[in-house]
Amino acid sequence: MNEAPEHRAEAQTIVRPNYPRNCWWVASTSALVGREPVALTLLEMPVVLYRKEDGSVAALDDRCPHRWAPLSSGKVVGDNIQCGYHGFTFGPQGECVRIPSQEQIPSRCRVKSYPVEERAPFIWIWMGDPALLQSGPPEQAQWPADPGFSSWSGETVAEGNYMLLKENVLDLTHFGYVHATSFKILDWVNPPTVSTTEDTVTYRQEFIDCSLPPMFAEATGISSAKAVNRYNYGTYVSPALNVATLDIEDPNPEPGRRSTYQFKVIHVTTPESPTRFRYLWFAGFDIPDMDPQMILKFKNITDIGFAEDKAIIEAVHRRIMLDPRHLDYPEIIVQTDQAAVQARRKLAAHLGRERGEGS
Repeated sequence: MNEAPEHRAEAQTIVRPNYPRNCWWVASTSALVGREPVALTLLEMPVVLYRKEDGSVAALDDRCPHRWAPLSSGKVVGDNIQCGYHGFTFGPQGECVRIPSQEQIPSRCRVKSYPVEERAPFIWIWMGDPALLQSGPPEQAQWPADPGFSSWSGETVAEGNYMLLKENVLDLTHFGYVHATSFKILDWVNPPTVSTTEDTVTYRQEFIDCSLPPMFAEATGISSAKAVNRYNYGTYVSPALNVATLDIEDPNPEPGRRSTYQFKVIHVTTPESPTRFRYLWFAGFDIPDMDPQMILKFKNITDIGFAEDKAIIEAVHRRIMLDPRHLDYPEIIVQTDQAAVQARRKLAAHLGRERGEGS
């Protein structure tokens, strides 16, 4: 198939900011934010997070307006954060509450604050127009807090545009090549069915009367020699979030054994810049109280597999940046790319709305 014109046009933005600000992004996980300031780069902005005395999270620009020192190099005092350079102290809404060297506080002496919402295991942040603040982060990201699941997670920083990862998890035909010796899922070779809503893109692929890959066979106790049904589906939920699910159906379970199991994955992408992003993921089975040694084994396999994704994405990024043609190079679209192409269109529409196009 020939390249789609809109696909090529959208691809040209890959080295420029292509992330909407009017969107809930994951700033961090709940476990990583406490009373010590946490410095982050989110959408090219320096941000500091910390917990107030009541346990809620504050998010501010990580730059003191006095001499521009990072607030994250200071300390939390009560509900406030104190700059480590001259002691200027700012409240959780960004207002300056104390200047040690004088009583008068200039009205302009403040830093920007950001709305945050914590829904374990994630801390979400809104970095766009406060007047356009949406009701809340996507609900699809909350299953790791469900005690009915045994899950594991990981996080890495990758060099490249965040959409390279999002498109990677929308086209799983790379499994037989990138993950041939890790996940060992070798039968994902055909294009999935793709459906869309106004904001989302979903793929679905069914594997009927097939064997289970090793990790799934071990988790469920179903022999890899037994024919079962697998139903894979995943969704581009937002620029920040992709989710994926595998439903396993055993038509003839052994006596006393379950006939269905579910495996879920969350892919969180938070851009630091147009060419660097943080990738956070959770994976797990709806098997409560799974053996900790088995969870550790599955985490190790997943770490290896997602490191393989990182390696190929960073190789693509290096090729884009080092080739003098950059993005001015033919890009061939095939049937298995349809979910990724639709996700690019959803992102383009989101960015267009933010710029006021079509209004």
